[in-house]
Amino acid sequence: TVAAGDLIGGSPFFSGLFHDEPSVESLNAMHLDVSSVGNHEFDEGVTELLRMQNGGCHPVDGCYFPDQPYAGADFQWLAANVQNDAGETPLPPYWIKQFENVKVGFIGMTLEATDTLVAAAGIQGWNFLDEAETANALVPILEAQGVNAIVVLLHEGGSQTPPPGEVNACQGISGPIATINAALDPQID
Repeated sequence: TVAAGDLIGGSPFFSGLFHDEPSVESLNAMHLDVSSVGNHEFDEGVTELLRMQNGGCHPVDGCYFPDQPYAGADFQWLAANVQNDAGETPLPPYWIKQFENVKVGFIGMTLEATDTLVAAAGIQGWNFLDEAETANALVPILEAQGVNAIVVLLHEGGSQTPPPGEVNACQGISGPIATINAALDPQID
């Protein structure tokens, strides 16, 4: 089970009241395997995103249940196109899963414009890179590890025209996601 970001941040009041720990605990219960980060994962900054991944008490509000600190996400968030000046990512850029005899690589990214959507203080020192260039650079790395198929989990939008149409038809896809897809190598059909 995979997702493409915005799992925390823009959440219902009850989850937000507890710094989205209930959202992550719900996703853990659903056995989510992996997700890209979305712009809302950065609403409280990179440090808080890492706490959501790894667990621990909130730096201001502490632990809601002192005998049972927040355990973190059982799934892995991916952030391939979020890098500091040294080229390091705050979370892994990709995740590999073997399905029978097929190795599948998952690349996770948020939209390049994330830095225009969240508070600058929480993402200082982090750059949000071009999605297609980032994915293309990871292809040979994944292939060298014996990956047979690559899935890009990208938090970016698009639309299908003409609506309403058959939702699974994938006809007339346009918008940023189509532009990014056209720049991927190998291109996804």
